[in-house]
Amino acid sequence: MADYDLNKGFSQPGDPEFPPVEEVAVVETKVIEAELDDFANIVQEKFEEAREYRREYEQHWEEAYDAYRGKYPSAISKANELANERGIFVNQTRRKINSAKIKINTLLFEDGKVPFSITPSRKPKYYPPDIQAPPDRPDLLEDALLERSKQMEYKIRDVLDRTSYNDQVQHSIHEMCLYGTGCTKAINLEYKNFPVYQTVQTADDMLAVESVLEAELVPSVKYVSIWNIFPSPEATSSEDADYIIQRSFLSKIQLRELAKAAEGFIPGAIEEVIENDIGLSQGYDTSEHPKKFDESTAHRLKKFEVLEFWGSLDGKDLEAHIPIESADMPTSIPIVITVIGDKVVKISENPFDDTIPFHFCNWQKNPETIWGDGIYYAIRDAQAILNFSYAMMVEGKSLSAAPLTVIDPNAFEPGTDTEQIYPGKQFRVKPGASVRDSFQSVQIPDVTNGLLQIVQQLEREADLDSGQTSIGYGDMSPAQTKTATGMSILNSNANRQTADVVRSVSSMITKNIQAIYRWLMVDSTDITIKGDYEAISTGYEQYVAKEVHNTQLINFLQVIGQFPQLQSYLKYEAFSRPLLRAFNLEPDKVLKTEQQVTQEMQQQTQSQQQQMQQQAQAEQQAQMQQLQAQMQMQQANIQLQSQSSIEQENNKATLDEKQSIGEDQRKMELQERLELMKQGNVLHPTNLENTSVLLREQMEKEQAAQAEQEMMRQQQEAAAMEQQAQQQQQQQMQGPPQGMPPQGPPQQGGGQMPPQLQEQLAQQEQAAMQRMQGGPEAGQIRRQQLEENAPG
Repeated sequence: MADYDLNKGFSQPGDPEFPPVEEVAVVETKVIEAELDDFANIVQEKFEEAREYRREYEQHWEEAYDAYRGKYPSAISKANELANERGIFVNQTRRKINSAKIKINTLLFEDGKVPFSITPSRKPKYYPPDIQAPPDRPDLLEDALLERSKQMEYKIRDVLDRTSYNDQVQHSIHEMCLYGTGCTKAINLEYKNFPVYQTVQTADDMLAVESVLEAELVPSVKYVSIWNIFPSPEATSSEDADYIIQRSFLSKIQLRELAKAAEGFIPGAIEEVIENDIGLSQGYDTSEHPKKFDESTAHRLKKFEVLEFWGSLDGKDLEAHIPIESADMPTSIPIVITVIGDKVVKISENPFDDTIPFHFCNWQKNPETIWGDGIYYAIRDAQAILNFSYAMMVEGKSLSAAPLTVIDPNAFEPGTDTEQIYPGKQFRVKPGASVRDSFQSVQIPDVTNGLLQIVQQLEREADLDSGQTSIGYGDMSPAQTKTATGMSILNSNANRQTADVVRSVSSMITKNIQAIYRWLMVDSTDITIKGDYEAISTGYEQYVAKEVHNTQLINFLQVIGQFPQLQSYLKYEAFSRPLLRAFNLEPDKVLKTEQQVTQEMQQQTQSQQQQMQQQAQAEQQAQMQQLQAQMQMQQANIQLQSQSSIEQENNKATLDEKQSIGEDQRKMELQERLELMKQGNVLHPTNLENTSVLLREQMEKEQAAQAEQEMMRQQQEAAAMEQQAQQQQQQQMQGPPQGMPPQGPPQQGGGQMPPQLQEQLAQQEQAAMQRMQGGPEAGQIRRQQLEENAPG
């Protein structure tokens, strides 16, 4: 693994955070002059001291690992004996740990992004000299600093994405939930390769670019297993530790690659280690990961044990190795030493300003130690008793499911196997022996129902001890409420219990981001990202704070909207930017410039004017259409009135004409009657209907209606007669009933109809034909009436 060498990371001499390059070089020269192998012995002594102090916690970690893998602990208790014999292990530990990981990942990495923000300091120590802003516009300076902080944030996010930071944090969270402590190392320096694959068509300039950009030094954050971290005894945090030793096992290939890729290694030291097999691990050590227990030393490829020492050594420890007089010897020197066995392969002063680059997070923090307690440590008793309860249930069910058998061996024939029973087996009994007396089954009652209550109580205790309720991983428990409100309350309470864990993980992420930020501030050549910023992880609590801030900001806008007199005192340009930032929006991408606002206002004014003109034109057109419609209505009324007047005149003329005709006829009839009276003829009653055209037309209409009614009546009678005839014909075809003489109408003349009936039918048919032809004409009827009224 690549770390800082002596001269790495000091591109700006004189920086207040780091010592000058000249002073570091002097210290390195003095250190190299000493006997390096003696430093290896010091590191080995510190390592043995830290490993011995950690023994107690390693036992708990090993039990937690076995429980997660579904294995029983090495020290079997009474509660685990029966479950171990039966091979029953209800893995409550794995369920709780997976639930906790999902919940923490949901709270921290909901959108897949690392939860952190880079913001300018409230009181910056310095301002970038290339930023210019008018004195009366401090908001422009704040926006410029904010823009640079955004660029720094983008740069850090790009580094995190390229180095797979999310995966590293996930490993740390897993160990935190299982063992109680997770660890990351920030920062490591690694080279990222940008290859340009050489083909036949690859240009020479592309190969030149590849030679320049083939490898870039990138800061990264790496996950380190707590099995390979050995802090100084009695340390409560990385800041409180005097030193921290990182152990790793490497193969020969990895050692050679490390010597080529990393800088600052002593020339020829690694080659000497490989040739002489220095630092080979022997056997299995309890301080190693339990996975190594199943791997024998002969099959292990990574045999070289590498110790990387970060911390301060006492001046008295270095007095015999550094040629400095006792009066000038410093009390402590921050130093980084890489040791393989008794060989020092790398030594330099700590480039992080006496800061140890190991950061921890805890599930349940112990104030007296750097190590925390995990989920298994909290539920270990419930896990053991739960296995015992399930084993007892299986034992009881197996005893009650298969009945016991009682056999009298004297009742069977000699040689009969009475030890084994299987379906279809035959037994030979002695003559005269009773089968019921020689063979009998005994059923043991099932008494395991009471264990269900114990199991439910144990599951509830595991929920309370771990802080992971059943609803958190999509399960239901008997003690859980069935209502939506109750489940929401349980889930909220579980999130509150996890808030301390999220705060611890957020603190670790903050330290990781700050380490990358400091490295970019010192070694990056990009001026646009430089500035005095604060790198803070926005975890669960920060998210809640942001929600509160957004709510307050919205309430403030509502209050300002109710008081228009206050709006004139606000600078909307300076007020809109923090409003957008409160909703995680970038002002430059969302907020419009003054020119855009002016252009849009002008366009809006023009569009309003065009709309007003169009509206006026539309109103004029509507008025013209209304006038045209009114004129058309007037013309239509005039036409209707003229048509109605013409019809009235026509009707009046027709009526007058008919009245005149009727008067002329009456006058002629009067003259005719007077002449007849002079001659002495007898007068018959006059027929006034013939003298009046109107009366005659009315009579004609009445006669036509009567004729139509008469025709309908005759049609109905004819249909009834025809139906009656059909019925009689059917009766004749069927014949009279048995025992009764045939009945029918009297027959005359060989079955012919009477003459009267024939004459009546003929008259009816003639009248019907006349009515169908329209009846007699009016002149014919008039002549007939005149003939009837004429004197005989």
